Amino acid sequence: MHGVDRGPEPARLRPIRSRYTARWVRYYRHGTGSKPSDDLWREFHGDLKNVFFSLCAYCEELCRGEVEHFRPKSRFPKRVYEWSNWVFACHDCNHSKGEKWPPGGYVDPCARSRSDRPETFFDFDTLTGEVLPREDLSPSRRRKAMQMINDLGLNEHHHQQKRLAWLWVVSEVLSNRSDTDPGHPNFLQEVTARNTPLSSITRAKLVQLGYSVDIA
Repeated sequence: MHGVDRGPEPARLRPIRSRYTARWVRYYRHGTGSKPSDDLWREFHGDLKNVFFSLCAYCEELCRGEVEHFRPKSRFPKRVYEWSNWVFACHDCNHSKGEKWPPGGYVDPCARSRSDRPETFFDFDTLTGEVLPREDLSPSRRRKAMQMINDLGLNEHHHQQKRLAWLWVVSEVLSNRSDTDPGHPNFLQEVTARNTPLSSITRAKLVQLGYSVDIA
């Protein structure tokens, strides 16, 4: 995971929020009425897809994606139509997270504070493809990182295999290309760009190989 700037909300969202939020609040906060059936957040799928470059906010894999409510609808009904509560996520991560919300919440992919960005929570084992909590975390921040890794299944076998396969490709290219090759800087820039799938573990691998990479 790495930080993403979600940007300003689309102007067309405000009237939808004004019209439909109250029924979600009534149902989940006050237990009145029937469960709302509106799902107009789907209309903003394309907006989020552009912001996240078609990459899942959690596993960083290229995907068709879904509008995922970072703070679950059932727990935070006032935020059902809040742009600041939406992220672009693959079906697996969205489904695994579901309505879960542990004490202290999860690591926010769009955290505004630099100290709360995903890069300050997660590291990688580039030999196994695992996402790991950073070693310098406080106990509470480590718990938050581990809760997210476990609840979203970020170390499921298929995720690890995709990461390892990609790192193999990157390593093969580097091993067959001289540092003096004119295309070398461009390749490094491309594979570490935030709009490239799995760029976070790529940056971690390159740092291990001695490259100077901005991981913030």
